[in-house]
Amino acid sequence: MIIPIRCMNCGFVLGDKWRYYQHRVAQLRNESGLGKEPVYIDGTSIPDTPERKVFDELGIVRYCCRKHLLTHRDLIDKI
Repeated sequence: MIIPIRCMNCGFVLGDKWRYYQHRVAQLRNESGLGKEPVYIDGTSIPDTPERKVFDELGIVRYCCRKHLLTHRDLIDKI
């Protein structure tokens, strides 16, 4: 599936942010030494993840837009 050009809920433009999001998250993970370990949230604190930092850099504040980028699976190479 290709990343949607606009958020299907609010209409915010997402298409131009996908590549930057991918590269910046990978860069932050490499710098901090984080792998793909799961993050457990117990409700007492919210960890500052690389994804959250990139969302703040891009100005993506709505949860519907964040959902599209967080849950997207890049299948274009397999097609």
